[in-house]
Amino acid sequence: MATRFLFDPPRRAKNKPGINWKSLLVRCPSTSKLNDTGKTVEEKLWPTAKVKTQKLTCAHCGSVHTWTKKDVVLGRPLS
Repeated sequence: MATRFLFDPPRRAKNKPGINWKSLLVRCPSTSKLNDTGKTVEEKLWPTAKVKTQKLTCAHCGSVHTWTKKDVVLGRPLS
């Protein structure tokens, strides 16, 4: 059995087979930065998902943006 020492770099978590959750991110039109919508979706269900027009208060510029499915970028979910 391998021994790990305190000075060894941390190991990556192993990918677990199963559901691959993704965060829905929307790009701010004025700053071009991504905003988390607070919603998640299973990656394999995203192509068939139906999303209505939604509103989001931007954390970067402070204004309210409307977004649809075509505006979404899938990102890693926040822990």
